[in-house]
This record gives sequence, C-alpha cells and structure tokens, in this order.
Amino acid sequence: MERSSKRAGEARSSTDRAPSFGHLLLVWVLIGSSLWSLGATVADAIQVELPLSTMGTGLLFGTVVVVLFWTVGFHPSLAASFGYFVTEQVINIVLLFGAIFLFVPPSTPWATAVLQFSSICLAATLVFTPVGKQIRTSFRRSVRSLLKLPPQKQSANND
Repeated sequence: MERSSKRAGEARSSTDRAPSFGHLLLVWVLIGSSLWSLGATVADAIQVELPLSTMGTGLLFGTVVVVLFWTVGFHPSLAASFGYFVTEQVINIVLLFGAIFLFVPPSTPWATAVLQFSSICLAATLVFTPVGKQIRTSFRRSVRSLLKLPPQKQSANND
C-alpha cells in the first residue's frame, strides 16, 4: 500500500510538471509583461491609428508572443520565468540609466523601444540558453570566491 501511494506521488509530481492553463497564465504574467510594455512602446512609436488603445495593443502583442512560444513547445518552469522577470527588470533599469548618463536620454519612443527590446533579448539569453547557464555558473563561482565561500558541489539538478 505504501508503494502504491509512493508511485501515486511520483505520478502526481510528473503531472504537476505537465503544462497547464494555470502554468501558461503564470508564465504570461512573468514573461508577457515585458513584451506587453514593448508592444505598447512600439505602438506609441508607430503612431498609427489602431482600433485598440496603446495598452490594448501592448497586451495583444505580449499575449500573442507568449502563446506562440507556448504553442511551439517552449514551456519554461515558473522558477525560470521568475528569473527572467527579475533579470529583465534589472537589465532594463541598468540600460536606461546607462543611456541617460552615458549617451542621450531615451526621449524618443523608438529609443525606449530599442532599450526594452535589448533588455528582453539579454534577459532571455541569460535565463533560457546554455550560454546564459555558463555565464550564471561562472558569475556564481566568482562571487563565491570573492566572498571566500567553499566551492559549491555540483549536482545533476543544478540550474
């Protein structure tokens, strides 16, 4: 009886990982928000009269992109989606302040759109690609060595 409940727990954990509508909604909230903002900024930059508001255009753009990726089989974990959300926000702020202090303030809608697009691409690269995993691992090692912490043991589940 204990074995059957253990197997049921294993089966339950594998079905919990299967993509669901709730998983899609959480991914949309975490990833789609940056795409929503980009879509709204591009709609402002184009200045074409659309039957949707700027906010509606951004919402439609973010939703379409996330659903297209979901449809082709890209189902990121919620942890990776949250990592993307945080990373994209940080990169966006760094790029914005860098553009303000080093170059020209992003006063035009196109400059803002380019900064947002850049932060989205950089965050997606850092979170969802093997190159990003290598960068995160080397960054983690250098921080641990700077703080003089013992090396972290490698595990099979290490993201």
